[in-house]
Amino acid sequence: MYLASPVSSASLYSFMTFQDDKLSRTHRSFRDLSDETSNAVAQASILAQMGWSDAFGWSELLRSQRVLIVSEAGSGKTHECRAEHAALWDAGEPSFFFELAELSSNNPPDLLDSAEQQRFDAWRISQSDVATIFLDSIDELKLTVGSFEGALKRLSKAINGQLGRVRIVITTRPVQIERALIQKLLPVPEKVELGASEESFADTVMNRHTNEKNGKDEPPQWRHVALMPLSDDQIREMAAIQGVPDAEALLKDIRKRDAVDFARRPQDLIELCADWRDHRRIRTHREQVANNIAIKLKPRTDLREKAQLTAQKAFDGASRLALAALLTRKLTLRHSAEADKGGESSTALDPTTILTDWTAAECATLLERALFGFAGYGRVRFHHRSVIEYLAAQRLDTLLNRGMSIKAVKRLLFAETPQGIKVVKPSMRPVAAWLAFSRHTIFGEVRDCEPDVLLDHADPESLTPELRIDALRAYVKQYGQGSWRGMHVPRMQVHRFASDDLGPEVLRLWNIGIENPEVRVLLLELIAAVPIQAGADIAYSVLMRTDAEVGERIDALDVLVKLNDSRIDAVTRSMETEPEVWPDRLLKNLVPRLIPKHIAVDRLCRILVRIVLEPRSFDIFNHLWVISISEIDFSSDYLNALREGLTDLVADGVTWHHEQCHVTSPRPHFLATLAAVCVRQVKMVMFRLLSFAPVC
Repeated sequence: MYLASPVSSASLYSFMTFQDDKLSRTHRSFRDLSDETSNAVAQASILAQMGWSDAFGWSELLRSQRVLIVSEAGSGKTHECRAEHAALWDAGEPSFFFELAELSSNNPPDLLDSAEQQRFDAWRISQSDVATIFLDSIDELKLTVGSFEGALKRLSKAINGQLGRVRIVITTRPVQIERALIQKLLPVPEKVELGASEESFADTVMNRHTNEKNGKDEPPQWRHVALMPLSDDQIREMAAIQGVPDAEALLKDIRKRDAVDFARRPQDLIELCADWRDHRRIRTHREQVANNIAIKLKPRTDLREKAQLTAQKAFDGASRLALAALLTRKLTLRHSAEADKGGESSTALDPTTILTDWTAAECATLLERALFGFAGYGRVRFHHRSVIEYLAAQRLDTLLNRGMSIKAVKRLLFAETPQGIKVVKPSMRPVAAWLAFSRHTIFGEVRDCEPDVLLDHADPESLTPELRIDALRAYVKQYGQGSWRGMHVPRMQVHRFASDDLGPEVLRLWNIGIENPEVRVLLLELIAAVPIQAGADIAYSVLMRTDAEVGERIDALDVLVKLNDSRIDAVTRSMETEPEVWPDRLLKNLVPRLIPKHIAVDRLCRILVRIVLEPRSFDIFNHLWVISISEIDFSSDYLNALREGLTDLVADGVTWHHEQCHVTSPRPHFLATLAAVCVRQVKMVMFRLLSFAPVC
């Protein structure tokens, strides 16, 4: 037997929130990733634009035997997997959770407690039960001295002979992943039925999976998915759970600050909610992180602590441990003797070797505070990596104040390549960015060798206007020439970096001539984020250039829409009359950005006639289009005209097939859009009826 029936009903609840450090759940969902979308998964906005209509929950996901969850930091991957592991465990199923950083140096049995070991052994000898194994954080493994291959080999050896009776779920941020290694060491055994037909035998030999023949009813054996960001309703729900009295007011302020993408990540939304409760405004990311740490370092009230710690001593101890964790690349901390189970304790950092002037009771008290969370047998970890990075920078700043030389600090942050090029150590890039805000010497060093660190990490909003201009100049100088480099400043970081003071400098830098399209995109994003009214001419010229990158032209339209530029009408007229200027791929991305304010329905439909959807291919157009219709404010007249126009498009050229007894349209890709318009109209009518209903 290869897979059991779908998992228990407990797994239907799959949305993670935090309340007093207790995990509570409601609906969270996933989306399959194609090769086209996997590269864009780092942006919550892209997934949000695709919509939640085709998303699914844990019960569907765990029908597959191998699952790779790829999502950005703070999206809740770890907490989702821990919660689903707990739900399966409570339902009596063999379910096990391993951190890859731990598994790279420890055999699986050494990471299990007695109850887990007993259930693991029972599963091994059952010959029928299906186990679910969660392997967490490929990206964190890369920051340690561990080996991904070594971790997979240890697991493969522990479940040798039982690969057909195990589901394996692996999580990672969008980093380079050795997928071939997973397929080699944790394969799904092929199952050939006795008496099978020649055709089915050939399908097995040629690796043609049954789901290709049976349709969607048969799940894929291997599944590559993203954890969907929070929807607007989930943001409201989570804000209410976090004690925000007026969740709608919070969401309104989030939209005003253009921070919706940021709020769609649970970890960041929690910090926003804490700030909103206390200050009724959204503060800088630096203030949010500092406030979050202060709250989570407060004494516990649910039990009597082993020792008393002042707020300053707790912060000092946490910052010392954070720096040591990054320098030793040991992201878990030894909390008790159980961490030595199996004789493998080298992967966990022993706090007593760092806090040598602390008592054992003081160390235990610190590790039991909310800043730390369970990380395995006898181990804890910082609850979020941003906390480690911020605290490590604070520790270095303290050491500098106490007389440590700046050269010694630089040796911790920087390295030199064999070619003699100075670089920031990969594991210390965020630390260097945090420290650069308070230490101009460090800022100058980072700016001169890797200026992208100052934009990509920490909180660029905390930089002074002068330092932002300096960082931007260095970024353009370093990366502006040449072709594509695979760089992209996260959109949230762009909004943190943007300020009115940057306007003249952005325009000046654009006019010096920049070859690299990624740098040009950054400047366009800054023009929209500030916004810089004088940048409209730049955006218009880019949008109308047929030789410009598609991404640049999309960002250029975003600028014009943000600035409400009058030339948008000329742009849409060109879309209608000059098809050679607007290829299908570009139109699919631009059209949803124009409705309803910037394009009339009749012109829109004349443009839509040209858009073709390839059969059985993923197409971002429908996802962008449907989500726009479901969320944007429309007038009833616009929606009615849009419904009539789409109906004409779908009905034009329909064909009746006698053999199959059904009608086909040459434009079936507009059916989902038409349905979304109809649903929106129904909702508007229902809202009016309820508004006028008498109150009993």
